[in-house]
Amino acid sequence: MSNPRPWHTPLSSLVVTLSQDVELAADAERVIREHKSISTAPREGIYLPVLIEHVDARPLHDWLEALAGVQQVDVAFVSTETPR
Repeated sequence: MSNPRPWHTPLSSLVVTLSQDVELAADAERVIREHKSISTAPREGIYLPVLIEHVDARPLHDWLEALAGVQQVDVAFVSTETPR
């Protein structure tokens, strides 16, 4: 069995693919932007870039995937450096 990668890192970058349904996508985007541990970049079509800083990204990744209006969540970057 392999060891899971560390997700508690200073910085994680994700790309959220939103639903093609305009209302579902808008609701999901609003909820994501309101989350206190998430920063977002401007939305590009159905893609919403997300930045997570200084918290464990795995629970947020799972939360994002479970939101109505989210098709998928891709990890763009996760630092695997050991915190100092």
